[in-house]
Amino acid sequence: MSENMVNLPDSLYEDYSKLKLTSPSNASSSSSAPPPRLSVVAHPTVEMIIQWVCDIHKPKSYMSDFALHNLAYHRNDFEFLPSLLWESKNTVYIMLQEVFEAYRHLAGHISLRLFPHPLNPLRVYNVLLLFQSMACHPDTSRQFLRAKMPNYFYPLMDTGLIDKRDECMRLAALGVIAHMLKASEDGAVNRYLMESGVVGFCVKPIEFGSTETKKVALYILDKIMSTDQGLYYCCVLADRFYVIDELLKKVLFYLSNMVRPPSSLFSLVTGCYVKLSQNSRARNGIRRYTPFLLFDGTFSRLYAEDPVAANNRIQLLQNLDN
Repeated sequence: MSENMVNLPDSLYEDYSKLKLTSPSNASSSSSAPPPRLSVVAHPTVEMIIQWVCDIHKPKSYMSDFALHNLAYHRNDFEFLPSLLWESKNTVYIMLQEVFEAYRHLAGHISLRLFPHPLNPLRVYNVLLLFQSMACHPDTSRQFLRAKMPNYFYPLMDTGLIDKRDECMRLAALGVIAHMLKASEDGAVNRYLMESGVVGFCVKPIEFGSTETKKVALYILDKIMSTDQGLYYCCVLADRFYVIDELLKKVLFYLSNMVRPPSSLFSLVTGCYVKLSQNSRARNGIRRYTPFLLFDGTFSRLYAEDPVAANNRIQLLQNLDN
């Protein structure tokens, strides 16, 4: 797989803070005034960043919304921001409260008694973007993993809802896991994700998610299978292999129905099959349940235009012949 596929562009994760969404209570009542639009400060100072982190501690206020929005927007502009968020007292706890409210939203337990405040999806998106920055920063990534933070984001991934707000939360949560993998150099993240069952939490994003969601979920699977231990994990149980194989075939079918299927997603599928074919048990499974769409001419244009996919096809055929 080419370097640009291994290091997915940050653009996959940067759009949520720019969405203009209202909370359910505002959307359901035409008589209520819309919430004030959150503006972005073009060139904040260090003092402003520190003040915004303090403002996060004022929940359910415009100041808190404004602070989260601007911190998420400028999260890549200040090298110290992930450490400041992680180390400042109670800040991560307060951010996780937004994630917990999203759980209740996804579970449908929305009532005035159990859920006094309606979900503010923009707050959740901005919080997830900030968690992404902590997940890959060299000063916080190890602490992020040691705190077993992925467990908080799995429920947001493991949903079959297709509402735009829910889809954005799912994609942003996947982005946290992807950022952890991008920063991992010693395999510790891969091992933890395998132990915590990340493959199972990628099923619904691939089945119900958008093209970008499918891409990030497959990126996670591809990174897991890029190590010997990860490939063994994916192939040691027949059921686990068949789940992955079925997901890849669903993506191929999804791409076959698109007028202009994205080559980046197709390259990820072919790359995953190449990795699977390096394992003897999985190789036999691929021979027995051949992904015919890869070989019947359906994607001949993509093979012609994308050398990565073409090379993956050649490598897959060689592995299967062996």
